[in-house]
Amino acid sequence: MTKFSSHLWKNKAIAVIFGSVFLGFGLTTQAQNSPNQDQNTALQAVAKMTEGQRTYYQKNGKFRAVVKNIQKDFGISLPTTFNYAVRTTSEAAYSYVIPTKSGELRAYVGAAFLTPNQTPKITTIICENNNPGQIRPADPLLVRDPLNPQKLSLQCGQFSFEVPQSQVNE
Repeated sequence: MTKFSSHLWKNKAIAVIFGSVFLGFGLTTQAQNSPNQDQNTALQAVAKMTEGQRTYYQKNGKFRAVVKNIQKDFGISLPTTFNYAVRTTSEAAYSYVIPTKSGELRAYVGAAFLTPNQTPKITTIICENNNPGQIRPADPLLVRDPLNPQKLSLQCGQFSFEVPQSQVNE
C-alpha cells in the first residue's frame, strides 16, 4: 500500500467525499447525454419500424397496422421515453414515435409509400419535428413533380424536416 492510499484509508471521510465529487460529476455528465441518447434510440426505432413496413409489404402485399406486431416481427426494441402508433392506408404506412413527456425530445414520423407503375415500388422517408414536444408530426407526402408529372418525390409535412439519408427506394 502506498503512502497516498494508506493516507486515504486512514481518512475514509476524505475518500468518500472525494469519490462522491467524481461520482456526482459522472452522473451529471450522463444525465446531460440522456436526451441525445433517447433521441437517437427513437430515431433508430422509427427507422426500424419504417423498414419493417417496407419489408412486410414486399413479402405479404399489405402493411402491418399494429405496433406490437411490427415490434414482434422485426425484433424492435421500443424505448419507454416515447409513445408509438401506426396508421395504414391502401397506399402507405405511417409510423409515429412521439415523446411521452414535453421537454427536449422531438417526435418522428416514418412513411413507406407504394409507388405504382414506378421503379422502385416502395419508397420511404423519415421526418423529425422542428420543435421538441408531444406534437404528432404532419404526415410526409408523395407528390408529383410539377415539371415532370410522371416523377414522384417525397417531402416532409409542415413543421418537420427530412432526416438526412432517410429516403430508401426499393
